[in-house]
Amino acid sequence: MAVASSTAALLGAAVTFASTAVGTWSAVSRQEEQRKQAEFSADMARRNAQVAEENARMAEEARQTRADSYDKAVRKRQETSLLVGKQRAQAGASGAQIDSGSHLDSQLDLREKGELDALSIEEQGERAAYNQEVQAWNQRNAAQGAQARERQLRSKSSTDYLSLSKTLLNGAGRLGNNFDLVSGQGPRLP
Repeated sequence: MAVASSTAALLGAAVTFASTAVGTWSAVSRQEEQRKQAEFSADMARRNAQVAEENARMAEEARQTRADSYDKAVRKRQETSLLVGKQRAQAGASGAQIDSGSHLDSQLDLREKGELDALSIEEQGERAAYNQEVQAWNQRNAAQGAQARERQLRSKSSTDYLSLSKTLLNGAGRLGNNFDLVSGQGPRLP
């Protein structure tokens, strides 16, 4: 009976050792696969962050848009002043009174329309610049989110030694229990 008991204990130990080895190999394989997957995802997140940063830089053209619209508005005002000057010169050359009556009304109308056009140009430029700033803000936030995701995935990509150690210790504990014949209960199969 003692021989059968020790044979059963050895058989139980071998089965436990094999299951521990398979469990360890499975845990290592799973961890390696998760690590590769996390590294790939982290690389993708890093690339996304770079693209988002580049888009944010491109959207920062808002200042240039504002400057361009201001310059266009100034040119519009100058054009209007030139037209008013031409009208005044033509009316003055004909001998008409240029600072009263219909000539004055015509000049004021032209100045008013010119100023409205200039203000419209400035407003359109301001809207475009604002939209670019919002786009830049959104892109920066997307870049920060992608960078945070990259950091999270990179930290996750390291091997989980705790679960691997747990698998090994559980197997070792079961292996030790199979050799515990002192209690009189005999071997315990897994």
